[in-house]
This record gives sequence, C-alpha cells and structure tokens, in this order.
Amino acid sequence: MQYRKMTLKDYPTLIILWSSFPGTTMTGADEEKEFETFIYHNSPFCLVAETEDTVTGSVMGGHDTRRGYVYHLAVHPDFQNRGIARELMDRIEDAFRENGIEKVHLFIYTDNPAIEFYRKIGWHLRKDICVMSKVLIGDKYTGTRLG
Repeated sequence: MQYRKMTLKDYPTLIILWSSFPGTTMTGADEEKEFETFIYHNSPFCLVAETEDTVTGSVMGGHDTRRGYVYHLAVHPDFQNRGIARELMDRIEDAFRENGIEKVHLFIYTDNPAIEFYRKIGWHLRKDICVMSKVLIGDKYTGTRLG
C-alpha cells in the first residue's frame, strides 16, 4: 500500500468511490472544478491510498487557519479492515499538526456506522453543539444523501 497526495487525475475514481458508500452526501462542491480548487488550496491534507496504481482509499481536509475539517474518508470495500482508513487519518492529522492546526472537526450522519471507527481512533462525538447549514449557491445536486 502506498500513500500520496491526491491529484486531479484521481477525480474520476474518487467520485465513484465516494458515491458508492451509503449515507454519503455529494454536492456541487464535489464537481471537478471545485475539487480542483479544493486540492489546490489544501494539497497537504488531500491524500489517497493506492495499490498497484489503483486508488483504494481517500481522505480530504482543509482548514480556516484555526480549525481543520476532514471530508471523504473512504476505503474501497475490498480493502477495508486492513488499517488503511486509520493510516489515512493518522497522516492527515499529522499534516494538520505540522501546519499548526489545533483542533479538527468532521461532519458525519448520526446513523453512519463509521462513528465507531472514529471513536476507536480517538475522536469524540459531541452532543453539545449542532450544525446549521445554508446553501448559498444552487447546483444540480439536491444535497440529499445518496444510498
């Protein structure tokens, strides 16, 4: 297994990987132009795992100079339970630390079974805050969950 920074060439494979997971939300922010902009600005925090030149996992992250945000942690079902997700998270957390990011957040649906994975690697489910969202720019996606 090799780990490397995400590139624009990974986009078609990543879209298939991400949209194959039940409970995943895909929005206009996941379109190719926005993907390109995101990894341009957040390259150290956008990683893939690959085996024999095939992308088998991913994680994306960004920050606002104070807090980091994790998106699209995914490992192809054929490669799960091999420590790939944990390694991707370790690497993105290291990248945040190296860039002076004090705290990292991620958003996950309350019925997503991955919550247990995050707990096992030291993340805490907060019940004292809620997330509020507002769509500012319309797109072809509804923002609803896939799967």
